[in-house]
Amino acid sequence: MKLWKRLNLPKPKTEASKGKLSLADNEVYSGIEVPDMPFFVRLDGWSFHSLAKKLKFKQPYDKFFANCLVDAAKNFFIPFNPILCYIFSDEINLLFLKQTSFKRIEKIDSVFAGIFSAIFSNLLTKKYKKIINAAFDCRVIPVTKNQIQKYLIWRQAECFRNHNNSYAYWILRKKSSARAAAKNLLGMKTNELFELCRKNGIDLKKTPSWQRDGILIIWEKYKKNGYDPIRKKKVLVERRRPKGLFGGFDFRKEKWDEFQNQK
Repeated sequence: MKLWKRLNLPKPKTEASKGKLSLADNEVYSGIEVPDMPFFVRLDGWSFHSLAKKLKFKQPYDKFFANCLVDAAKNFFIPFNPILCYIFSDEINLLFLKQTSFKRIEKIDSVFAGIFSAIFSNLLTKKYKKIINAAFDCRVIPVTKNQIQKYLIWRQAECFRNHNNSYAYWILRKKSSARAAAKNLLGMKTNELFELCRKNGIDLKKTPSWQRDGILIIWEKYKKNGYDPIRKKKVLVERRRPKGLFGGFDFRKEKWDEFQNQK
């Protein structure tokens, strides 16, 4: 029995050559495809604590770092056409309402992670005038249409939790080791985190909104001058481009239909 059958997996859809020497059928994950439903592609920075320390990013938040994530994410809008992208910390969530140009999860994970890592690394390399290698992992999360907004609310809640913990952690880090700071944070409730920060001169309700809410990239329509070669005259045409919103939105209150109409 072939390995993919023994593992109860779909038949491989590998592009590798087949023949007497081939083990193409052992590429057992190549047959797993995105189902015909909406899905998120989520990218996460790999070993970014070390990277932030090496590059001396501002803590707990660095605007240059955030801008690099946004610039890298915008590069996915033209070739892959996501509906939106939600970003916080080192996490990027791209939403698709249907399958992209390829269906295989193995392909999506590898291509998206590779492209994002390359663009992000290049942005850092230009800034620091030396070669910087940054890496992102990638996963695919299928959702029903009813779960799209729930997913975004979930990730935004995680953004807010991360915001509170990050500020509190770096306050504690000024007085103790990384291990001690992390241990002291265990079990602390939101109101306790707010009070800790308040006593140290930080009002968590007045931090930059992009740190609390995250960053949303959506399609924006705009007008530009064009030329009609048939009528041989200048015309005003409508185009679209990705636009970043740095905070100031709440997925619990946003109307999902408004996002869908941008496609």
